Amino acid sequence: MTIADILQTLKKHLVAELAVLLVVLAGGFVYVSQQTPQYTAMTQMFASFNHNVSSNSEDQSAPGFTQIQSETDYVTSMLGTLPTLVTTPAVLDPVISQLGLDTTVTDLSSRIAISTTSSYFVNIAVRDTNANRAADIANAVGESLKTQLSDDSYSSEKTYVLSYLNLSVVKEAVAPGAPSSPNVKSFMFKMALIALVAAACVGMAIDVLDNRLRQMADLQRIADAPVLGTVMKDPEFRADKPVVVANPSGSASESIRRLALNLAFISPDRTNRSNVIVITSSGANEGKTTIAVNLAAALAENGAKVLLIDTDLRKPSVAKHLGLDGTVGLSHLLTGQVSSSEAIQQYWKPNLHILPAGEQTTNPSILINSNAMKTLLDKVSGLYDHIIVDTTPLRVANDAAVFAKDGARMLLVASQGVTIKRQLRDAVQELAMIDVTVVGSVFNQMQARKGGDDYYYYYSYSGKGKGHKGLELPSFGKDKS
Repeated sequence: MTIADILQTLKKHLVAELAVLLVVLAGGFVYVSQQTPQYTAMTQMFASFNHNVSSNSEDQSAPGFTQIQSETDYVTSMLGTLPTLVTTPAVLDPVISQLGLDTTVTDLSSRIAISTTSSYFVNIAVRDTNANRAADIANAVGESLKTQLSDDSYSSEKTYVLSYLNLSVVKEAVAPGAPSSPNVKSFMFKMALIALVAAACVGMAIDVLDNRLRQMADLQRIADAPVLGTVMKDPEFRADKPVVVANPSGSASESIRRLALNLAFISPDRTNRSNVIVITSSGANEGKTTIAVNLAAALAENGAKVLLIDTDLRKPSVAKHLGLDGTVGLSHLLTGQVSSSEAIQQYWKPNLHILPAGEQTTNPSILINSNAMKTLLDKVSGLYDHIIVDTTPLRVANDAAVFAKDGARMLLVASQGVTIKRQLRDAVQELAMIDVTVVGSVFNQMQARKGGDDYYYYYSYSGKGKGHKGLELPSFGKDKS
């Protein structure tokens, strides 16, 4: 999937994505609004080596003193102990007592953060729900820490661990003017990023979980073929005749004529069987027969000689759509049971002829792949301007691929909300594997919009017409292959 495909997918589910975006942002705003403001005050101190302790020490051989290699190394090493020391009861109990805080050492230590720098500055930060109290605690902690470091009790224990470190206050803590947390702007910016990611994930998830074809862009991407026409779900297709016959000036008729015109551009040069148009679909109930019947009528409307052949021997439907007698047709013609004049019927105009499938047969693939079928197409392709072949869906059989391999042009019909994308993708991949090109596609049963909401027309096609016997083609015997 390319970046363009991803953008198209996100655009397709924009409403759902906007809903997710707003919900996440609203949830984040409610959450941050309910948080208790926290204020952070910081006192800054400077660490140095205490020369007075060193010169006054009576026990120069004490371990803590004799291991000192230099003042710099000592101060640097001792700075690392301060974060632990500042959380001890020895430092915090005096602070709690001095300020009269209703808290414990553990709770207070969780709100204190101490950091040191390479330039020997010690920063003591304190969080509290009250700005003035935060500053008071920070200053008190700094003073208590300094006191503990200079207390004689450390020397009396003969440890000399911290008695050489001196802390000087360089900047007292002041009450902050604004809370340090929650930082509404920073938090909402992060929530906006999270909301965008969540919305994109939801859009992609919807597209993955929705296995039906919804937009023309999906058909273009999957079929990798130009969309030659879009046909709306129109009640005019419910007529018992092709729309160009029932309502020549209607919008449905114009969409079929547009398809017929665009179809002419895909094969401007006449070659062997280039005038044979095979119409198929990936699955059933996608309207391929409706397209075939209406396209044949639209091509014949302006005087072109058109033959419509129903090769769906498994489930014949062309005769039913046109109200013709379909008991005799292609299956009988290919097996030599009838002549072409008995099998082919005229419909609507003298130049529009219909060859029904005939009775259902148990061996349709044998007939479709027979030499008799190839001979028939060779003959009629030279006698007609256009031959429209209605075939079995690709999910059922690859009859359409057989015709396309012999030079026919394949037109793939897909219906909005009906076509299963996985089946369409599988069919296109199989055609590519056997080197069959889809010259164009039709986006059928496109949903109409009424008042901003989609509505659907569920329809079936039927029609009436009178057969005409009079066209005589060379006789075809039973296939001997």
